[in-house]
Amino acid sequence: MSHVDPAQIVESVKFLLKSVRQLSDRFRETNEKLERSFEAIAQDVAGISGRLEQLERNSLSVIHKACAPVNAGEAPGQPAQEEKGQQSTPALNLPLDQIIDIYGHSPTLLEPFSRPCSLSGRTLSGEIEHVELESFSQGSTWALEILGAQWLLLPRPGSLERRAQVQSLERLFEIEGSAQLPATLHLHKPATALSIQHGRRWTLLDRGRLSVNADPLRQNTSQMLARLAARLDRLENSRAE
Repeated sequence: MSHVDPAQIVESVKFLLKSVRQLSDRFRETNEKLERSFEAIAQDVAGISGRLEQLERNSLSVIHKACAPVNAGEAPGQPAQEEKGQQSTPALNLPLDQIIDIYGHSPTLLEPFSRPCSLSGRTLSGEIEHVELESFSQGSTWALEILGAQWLLLPRPGSLERRAQVQSLERLFEIEGSAQLPATLHLHKPATALSIQHGRRWTLLDRGRLSVNADPLRQNTSQMLARLAARLDRLENSRAE
């Protein structure tokens, strides 16, 4: 058995201890760098979140500040007068292009200032020749009052699912694009209306303009459901026979 020099053992142990210490130092430095990186990321996320919240507050502030009186003699910032017993809905003092831009990106910001409505029964029945709308909580159209007692008509946001929706919109808007459903719509020009009964009934003055694009994802789902429904009908009919 060979003799082991104690001095070599000591040197080996010292080398191992030095290596372990170096690894420990590197691990500590790496850990500190990672912690600093995470802290910086957290600060960036917090900063971005704060900026987003501020932008949202500013957007809401712009909308609320745009409330304007319609009747002469009303104090600035007061909502337009409604019929007795109705909830007050303010008018907007915003340029048309800003209204269209808000509708295209964040339509929910306009909802508090809009009155849902639909074609009146007299229009649908053909009793009257002109296009008339009346207040209806589930209506497919929004009536929006702007400065100067003017009224804009906008489609209620959402996808077009049924042909009946398109037929109603065709009475109020010129529609460009694919007629395939389901589809998404884009507002280019609101329709305008004249108030007959404030906040309750309107008559169309000028048609607006929309473009419609087929929604391929929704269409694929709808087509699949249609095929399944047809297959189920065939199975039920075959069993009945």
